[in-house]
Amino acid sequence: MKILDSEIDIDTNKSLLFKEYRTFFVMVVVTALMDAVSTMYFMELIGPHVEMNPIVRVLSFSYGTLAGPLLGKLYQLFGIWVISVITPRLTRFICLMVSLFNVYAFVMNMTVSI
Repeated sequence: MKILDSEIDIDTNKSLLFKEYRTFFVMVVVTALMDAVSTMYFMELIGPHVEMNPIVRVLSFSYGTLAGPLLGKLYQLFGIWVISVITPRLTRFICLMVSLFNVYAFVMNMTVSI
């Protein structure tokens, strides 16, 4: 595929996240699970109306407080994979930033729940 006069090798890049950047991907998955579980916990206590992420809030109202955060994280992981296919050189940075945001969300969820 050619975008703005540069080639994107989709066949090579589609497995890059899982092979070359495996450590970063595992870090994202672990922090995403931490965030999803803490989000489900605080939503069970308080409700989805206080969720700051509008996508997760809508998913939680539509599919419930258990499925909503999990669907949101699946969308997040899919988005990371798409970015790694399109711009592989940003994969490490994107994984680190998403991991930091997930840890921040986990801390915020746990402080709201207490």
